[in-house]
Amino acid sequence: MRGATVKSLILGGAFALSMTAAPVLAQAIKKPDLSVSSNDGRFTGYSAALPLDLSSDAESTTFVAKVAGSLEQPTYDFNLNMTAKAEEGPSPRALALGASLNKREAGVRSSLSRLFGFGDLPKSNYVSVSVDMNATRSMILPASVPIARANVRSALTLDGRQIASIGLGGGTMGDEGVDFSLIRPFDIPAEFSVSVRAEDERVQDGRFMVKLVKTNW
Repeated sequence: MRGATVKSLILGGAFALSMTAAPVLAQAIKKPDLSVSSNDGRFTGYSAALPLDLSSDAESTTFVAKVAGSLEQPTYDFNLNMTAKAEEGPSPRALALGASLNKREAGVRSSLSRLFGFGDLPKSNYVSVSVDMNATRSMILPASVPIARANVRSALTLDGRQIASIGLGGGTMGDEGVDFSLIRPFDIPAEFSVSVRAEDERVQDGRFMVKLVKTNW
């Protein structure tokens, strides 16, 4: 008797929760995106995406579930994007998470960015830092080592104009690299950038570039 009572309470609570969440979920669901492709009258593939708007007063949040490919080999993809709302200037922080899965491989990815303001005008003078990471693993060879890569970039913005940036990157397959850019220093209409790519501790590619920037059109 007690077990039946507990079961009834659980079912009743679940029903009440679903009835409460249904209007919120219905409001969050946006117009789905569906497309079908064919060749010579034959079905070749499809793409279906269901976006959700989960934004609040402080953050803009979207979630998109997508499936695409063929009926025999579909690819499932999920993306979550969260961006802090700002009354003025760029967003102070943002986060993006994603994952994909099919018969061949599975992958995850993430992106994080943050702004650090300084001085009397922190919305115009700031240092931005972003970190991007991704990893994939073969589903055909489960014992294989995942392939991963990470990139870190930082940029300096003064008076609302980006002055310089530096980036570092590397992964499990090598291809470490660093690049530095100096953008229009001292109102000079030019952009200077230096990039170096290395593999197995040997420099494979080194470049120095100067790009003229036309300021008035």
